[in-house]
Amino acid sequence: MGFDRPTAMGAGWRPGSVPRVDGPPESLRPWLDEPGSLTRRLRALAGDAFGVELQHQHWQRPWPTEAVRLGASTRHAAWVREVRLCRGQTPLVAARSVIPASSLRGPLRRLRRLGRQPLGQLLFGRYPVTRGVIDIAPVQPDSSLARRLARGRATPAWARRSVFRVAGRPLLVTEVFLPALIHALATGERP
Repeated sequence: MGFDRPTAMGAGWRPGSVPRVDGPPESLRPWLDEPGSLTRRLRALAGDAFGVELQHQHWQRPWPTEAVRLGASTRHAAWVREVRLCRGQTPLVAARSVIPASSLRGPLRRLRRLGRQPLGQLLFGRYPVTRGVIDIAPVQPDSSLARRLARGRATPAWARRSVFRVAGRPLLVTEVFLPALIHALATGERP
């Protein structure tokens, strides 16, 4: 089912359909379960203030749990892209995409040159895309995910991930819903 070991993410990754005792806030649930474009949903929330901050994009070995989820080897480098999706200067979601080299052939080679363009804009508009099971997990402050994407924030955050197949080629997208978004959804305020 693609669960991480408990040490990686606290309680570990679980399919979103599996109930948890320590589940996400109800106000976040529709965002975690969103089968379509998270970019589109964030643009609707943030309006003209929506933006993408590119943090990193480079070749690196996937984390062991990412390699397992992709059915890939940790010995082979993948194209890894980390961004923050923001409303103005406020980060709402941090995202990490892991794309095996074999998925970057043909027209998908453009994924290496996205820059500040949202991946969702490309995924949900240009190619035939299928999405695998959406796994969710709480982000523990001492996890690799928190250190890389949530910047080790001690406040609660939740993440989801799924494997997309674009023209049959896999890529893994992990999205961390940051405290500013979680708070705004819970209180009805704009982030």
